[in-house]
Amino acid sequence: MTRLLFETDPYLTKFDATVVKVQGEWVVLDRSAFFPGGGGQDHDTGWIGGFEVRSVKSQTGEVLHQVTGNNLAAGDKVDCEIDWERRHDLMRGHSGEHLLFSILVKLCPDIELVKIAITPGKKSLVVKGPLDWPMMAQAQQLANEAIAAQLPITEAWVSKDSDAIKDIRIKVDRIHGDKVRIVNIGEIDKAACAGVHIQNTRELRMILVTKLTSARPVGDYEIEFETGRQAMQTALWLSNIGLQAAELIKAQPEDLLNALSNIKGELQIAKDAVREYGKQALARLEPEKVSGVRLFSGIFEGLDKRTLIDAANNLVKGDRTVAIMATADERLMLVVAISKDLELDCRELLEDGLRAVDGKGGGGKNFASGGASDPTRAKDALDAARAGLLRRLNGV
Repeated sequence: MTRLLFETDPYLTKFDATVVKVQGEWVVLDRSAFFPGGGGQDHDTGWIGGFEVRSVKSQTGEVLHQVTGNNLAAGDKVDCEIDWERRHDLMRGHSGEHLLFSILVKLCPDIELVKIAITPGKKSLVVKGPLDWPMMAQAQQLANEAIAAQLPITEAWVSKDSDAIKDIRIKVDRIHGDKVRIVNIGEIDKAACAGVHIQNTRELRMILVTKLTSARPVGDYEIEFETGRQAMQTALWLSNIGLQAAELIKAQPEDLLNALSNIKGELQIAKDAVREYGKQALARLEPEKVSGVRLFSGIFEGLDKRTLIDAANNLVKGDRTVAIMATADERLMLVVAISKDLELDCRELLEDGLRAVDGKGGGGKNFASGGASDPTRAKDALDAARAGLLRRLNGV
């Protein structure tokens, strides 16, 4: 059984211990300040006896330390050190997550916490429930007010059947043993948690939400955030981007969202007009005679994939007919269809066209489609596919 020093002193960075056993690269100590990870928080790293600790895990009451290349043996006395910069970053992230989620719950009681990820590279929580940026702005303001208030973060152990757990955030099925560790952030949050935390909200310095993205099917949203100096630097960077964007579209910063909404609406109107033009051009499309074959071809900007596919398949219902058509919107798409009476293969013509634009696609003998990332190269793809058709018709 490993004595867990981090439970009583999460700020302990150096300690001595005795090696209990060594299993290859995994070392067990009689006591350890290395947090083995849990509750979404990543494990600690550091050094044992001068050897690097690359990973830590908990197993049947023991803490196992991955110490690659060690020459340790049971009974050895070792000096140990936690990588404090990493540990403190994770502690801030974990406490920041508690603070942010507790405020979100107050703003929207329907929100449910699904998953947490607190690592050096990413700090996030996945939730179910309605969220939007205005709510996130309000939550961040309240969270940073709590940071400025320098609220104490304390912990207490209570029995699993204590009345105290009725008023805390807890998932009883995840509690092992008879005791529950409650982490309190002032009067804002009370939650069951076995992770390591900072002692005061002032250590967070700042909390900043950087992303709000879909997390389906696991949850509704993933909220990514930063704390401390990194949050400050990112806030300055984002502020600068916002100011430059406002200047670029000749809007005041406070009017940026409305201005972008207007631009988006105007862009949609333009796209709808281009799409309508594409449909009209497609309806008026006439075939050209190429080596005894009727060839329908063209670039129809703004058309959706389904419309182009249906049109191509309808056009080749006639005899000795080939349709090679492209559309360009956010991506380039190339469609090839051939009537069944011709001894030609759509896949070969598609490959000719997409090879010219570094695209990919597939299909069958009489129909194939594919695309590429650069919509400006639609003509290159169309011309290459047409050239491939001519070569095959002329036996070249």
